[in-house]
Amino acid sequence: MDLLQGKKALITGSRRGIGAGIARVFAENGADVGINDIERDENADDIIAEIEAIGRVATWHQADVGSADDRTRMFDDFIATHGQIDILVNNAVASADPHFTEITEDFWDFLVGHALKGYLFCSQRAVKEMIKQGSGGRIISISSVHSYRAWPQDTVYGIVKAGLNRMAISMAVDLAGTGITSNCVAPGYIDSRVLPPELEHTRGQLEGYVDYARDHIPNRRGGVPRDIANACLFLATDLGDYVNGQTITVDGGFLAGGVPPESVPLEPGMPGAAE
Repeated sequence: MDLLQGKKALITGSRRGIGAGIARVFAENGADVGINDIERDENADDIIAEIEAIGRVATWHQADVGSADDRTRMFDDFIATHGQIDILVNNAVASADPHFTEITEDFWDFLVGHALKGYLFCSQRAVKEMIKQGSGGRIISISSVHSYRAWPQDTVYGIVKAGLNRMAISMAVDLAGTGITSNCVAPGYIDSRVLPPELEHTRGQLEGYVDYARDHIPNRRGGVPRDIANACLFLATDLGDYVNGQTITVDGGFLAGGVPPESVPLEPGMPGAAE
């Protein structure tokens, strides 16, 4: 399909996991993409090579979204290379919160700085470019089911994700008339582990991963990065043109039944933990 033919998309935190899944699906639908992360490794090389193999452009933009200088350089490089930006997906963050009594100011500043402030100012720069271009655009932020429910040791992470949902609402109002929409996607249990090829077929099956959650997910499986990518694709295309200021939950129905009593502290790759 060519739902994004000619579009230029920058996806933060996209060398692996959910971010790489979004980059892959966007490229499959005709977009050229910018891959961002804090470091380049084999995972980054693999997703870039995969996108190039299907005939799309994939550029690398190493940056820490919590740094103003890095953000400026990332966007300057992306615009210089691609000529425009049509879609921004904010995804860069990973977290393992301490207990409430052990939260430090340094931890607060780090997570809020990257996963809320960083998202806001990445969005602001993208919006300014989109307004100059005059052709509208899409801002999509990866939120989490943690924005709606509490797990042990998810205080700061949950605050940040709830903030993103609220940010999307204000952006929709402030950007009225520009043709730019702002929305969030809130993942549930997404199996975004880095797996060897021989185990890829086990992704999303939950066994040995988050077994306790299976009976609490009506779909009876864990999510995979493509589930989140497909929701982002909808929001990024004309199909989602009339959706604005919303948070779409993609959790297989998990929240419908409430949080299981066996819930455990957040770890990377667990409920909505983007990478």
